[in-house]
Amino acid sequence: MRGLLYKDWSLVINSYKYNFLLLLVFYALLTALLKMTFLAYAMVFVVGMYAASTTSMDENSHWDAYARTLPVTPGQLVAVKYLLTLFFTAVGVILSFVLLQLVPQGASTLAEEVLGLSSATLVTMLYFSLTIPLSYRFGAVRARSWVTVALLLVIAAPAALLLAMPEQARGWLEGALGALSAQVSAGSLTEAQFCFAAAAGMLVLCVVFLAISWAVSVQIYRKKGF
Repeated sequence: MRGLLYKDWSLVINSYKYNFLLLLVFYALLTALLKMTFLAYAMVFVVGMYAASTTSMDENSHWDAYARTLPVTPGQLVAVKYLLTLFFTAVGVILSFVLLQLVPQGASTLAEEVLGLSSATLVTMLYFSLTIPLSYRFGAVRARSWVTVALLLVIAAPAALLLAMPEQARGWLEGALGALSAQVSAGSLTEAQFCFAAAAGMLVLCVVFLAISWAVSVQIYRKKGF
């Protein structure tokens, strides 16, 4: 596993180290000078993209045909992509938090920053949870179109589910959300507590997305001929 991680790490560093430095300087200047905080949150996704590029590199070099001869399991070969994605996303979160500190005090609270970073992480994990298995199934290039379709379905699914809900279930959901809003307004649940609770829920969802995606990717990889 360490050798596989080192291989992907070397690919990313050797291919993108100068690009990454330029990107970091560019984002830092825009965040500090123009107070564009959304760029800081976007850093989470952008840095994660570096890990995703290794799938295309493997495909172009026919790495997986060689990898099948190594004493490693499909689960380990696939897990490397997820570990690398987690690592680069974590780096993106740290860099994003640093960039947010370049914005004048009072622009956002710590709780709001944690909520924003958790949201960015959730979006990143959802994207890669779709990208990795679809890349193994259709190839890295064709997967981009399928990811767009999948994201549209993911976004549309909650709305469709809400419309399909029985009136009683919909009323219960609206009541639960109203009660939560009332707690925040009444002060029994502070804004900071709400932000941290929401952030924790998003991180749990990230783990669920990645676990399901990894299991699906392993099955696709195991059956695919290289």
